[in-house]
Amino acid sequence: MSSAPSPTSAPSTPMTRPDSESSVASMFDRIAGRYDFLNRTLSARQDVRWRKHLIDLIPYRPQGTFLDMATGTGDVILAAAASHQEYADFIGADISTGMMKHGADKANYQLKSGMIKHALTWRTMSAENILLEDQSCDCVSISFGLRNVVYKANALNEFSRVLKNGGVLLILEFFTPQGGIMSRLFQFYFHYILPIIGRLFSEKEAYSYLPKSVASFYTPSELREELRNRNFRIDVEKNFLFGACRLVRARKIDNVF
Repeated sequence: MSSAPSPTSAPSTPMTRPDSESSVASMFDRIAGRYDFLNRTLSARQDVRWRKHLIDLIPYRPQGTFLDMATGTGDVILAAAASHQEYADFIGADISTGMMKHGADKANYQLKSGMIKHALTWRTMSAENILLEDQSCDCVSISFGLRNVVYKANALNEFSRVLKNGGVLLILEFFTPQGGIMSRLFQFYFHYILPIIGRLFSEKEAYSYLPKSVASFYTPSELREELRNRNFRIDVEKNFLFGACRLVRARKIDNVF
């Protein structure tokens, strides 16, 4: 496996990184048992709708390979396996083994009940060091996970490396809305309401971490620039919650810029 491309220039706004991958993994291991319940509750089940939009953008690739990074409890990869049975391989990868254990349990149930036809592969690995060959994937997705990566530029390099030319990268992520009353409501909910609910049903630390990770993430324009620097052409952008959640589809094109 060849080495990843050299990192491109950092975004113009300094970004606060998570302390370490091990601290992020440990935090998600601790909340894994309540993660699905809290996701549905805190988003009023909007997370299900957002992920469905992502699934609709997966390209048709007979005998293809689908990689879901930061797969968590497997919502995206399970939906992909149900909707795109033409793919040969479905790989879910995460640094949290606790989260993937819940995903594997859901996958076994769905496989036995006939909801999905493919056995899924689960891999403990970082988005900064994807243990797959160059140009081996037809589609890579990451949902609400890129902001948790310590060195995000390295992850984007890896996505470019493992995708085939013409392959598709799908990013679903939270962003801070820029200005207006929705921005103020978003900040209030994320910084005050969400940690209280998290403390009641899970642990305060994890749901206090969420607004901090969003605040230190790329702006939409910075993410576009980072993707362009890696020969990605963005062909779809969808906004939800007045821009607080965004879905981006980018195709890897050789020497297009």
